[in-house]
Amino acid sequence: MTGVPHLQELSDKFRNRGFEIVAVSAEAEATIQTKLIDAKKVTYGVVKANISSVYENRGIPHCWVLDPDGKCIFKGHPNGVTAEIVAEWVKDFGPIKLEREVTEELKDVAETYNKGEYGKALVEAQKAGAAAEAEQVKSDAKFIEEQVQQHIDGYSRRMEAARANGDLENVAKLMDEAAAKLKGSEQGDKWAGEAKELVKSKEYKDTLKAQEALDEIKPKLEDMKASSARKALEKIAKKYPDTKAGKEAAELAKRYE
Repeated sequence: MTGVPHLQELSDKFRNRGFEIVAVSAEAEATIQTKLIDAKKVTYGVVKANISSVYENRGIPHCWVLDPDGKCIFKGHPNGVTAEIVAEWVKDFGPIKLEREVTEELKDVAETYNKGEYGKALVEAQKAGAAAEAEQVKSDAKFIEEQVQQHIDGYSRRMEAARANGDLENVAKLMDEAAAKLKGSEQGDKWAGEAKELVKSKEYKDTLKAQEALDEIKPKLEDMKASSARKALEKIAKKYPDTKAGKEAAELAKRYE
């Protein structure tokens, strides 16, 4: 990590958007402390471990970027991770902490926001803004509302993307997560209700069945005849065409043509 100083800059710029960097080294703890933590003054996570059995790399340094679902969205030299790329990755995530100070009247609201209670902060900010006479208080209340709205918009886009991919399991997960963080707000309560209805739906149950069927067949594919593997995958794709697993099965089937 000593050869990629821009990682500290990325951490400083995007950590408040949920972008976390963890440096991993198999070197001795004293070496890690001296060469990296002390010499480079890094503030992101640093651990001593050997992950070669988990992640294959083609040189040092090497990095992997995982999305919130654990999917690897980038692997290669850390120099390939630029501010522009990270900005695109975190565009659907609102700030974890407020990025400016607010008036004394809104300190408690800001603290509520910074604890991740976005729904409560939204309601309190709206009340404070409506009752305020001072323009600065109104401005700061509006600012907090806008920060919460970023979270709402981000969750909405992520849900739409998951739904378009037929991944209703992730849609429900996102709704539950968003509802918890936005509890007490109109949108948070709406998502809580929608999540309950979604998991009762046939479409959701089909999503789970499709994934279960694909997970069962995947370990057996390499030991099957190509025609049998293709037939088994096409069966899943035909039965569950609009699900994430069904779409994946259709793509896998092409490998056995």
